[in-house]
Amino acid sequence: MKKKICVFGGSRSGKNKQNIKSAKIVGRIIAENNFDIVFGGGENGIMGSVSETAVKYGSKTTGIIPDFLVKNDIQNKKYSKRYNTNFIITNNMHKRKQMMYEKSDAFLVLPGGVGTLDECFEVLTWCQLTQIIDKKVGIINFNNFWDPLVSLINHLIKEEYMGTDNLNYFEELRNTNSLKIFLKDI
Repeated sequence: MKKKICVFGGSRSGKNKQNIKSAKIVGRIIAENNFDIVFGGGENGIMGSVSETAVKYGSKTTGIIPDFLVKNDIQNKKYSKRYNTNFIITNNMHKRKQMMYEKSDAFLVLPGGVGTLDECFEVLTWCQLTQIIDKKVGIINFNNFWDPLVSLINHLIKEEYMGTDNLNYFEELRNTNSLKIFLKDI
C-alpha cells in the first residue's frame, strides 16, 4: 500500500504566481515518489493545483471536506476525479482534521492563509504533545513564503515560550531536492 502525504495549502492561488507553479511541482514530485495525497478536498488555489497535478502523474487523492465547504470549494458537484480520487464529507472541521491526521504518514505545508496556519500549528502541537508520533512535517518554503513563520518559531524559542526540541517536529524544505530527500525518509 502506498504511503500518504497530507498536504495543507491555500484554497486561493495568492498573488505570487510562482507559488502555483511550485504547488504543481510538489504534486508531481509526490506522485513520482509513489505517494498518495490526503488533503482538504478543495479544487481551488494551492490545494487544487497540488491534487490535480498529483492525480495527473498517478497519485490517488483523498479529499476530506466538511459539508458546509462543499459549495464553495468544489467546482464540479459530481466530485470530479480530476482532483479527488476519493471524497469524504464530514460534519465539521474537527472531524475533517482528525481524519486527515489519522490517514496520513507525513505532512507538507504549502503557502496558504489562516486555515493553513491552523492545520500546521495543530499538527506541530500534536507532535509536541505526542499525539502524532513518528510522522514528519515538511514546510515547503521554495519561494521564501514561510520565512516569517520560521522566524516566528525561532522568536518563540528565543523568548522561551517553546523549547528548542520543537525544531525537531518539522523540516524546512527550500527546494525540490530537499523535498525529495524528505520523501525518501518517510
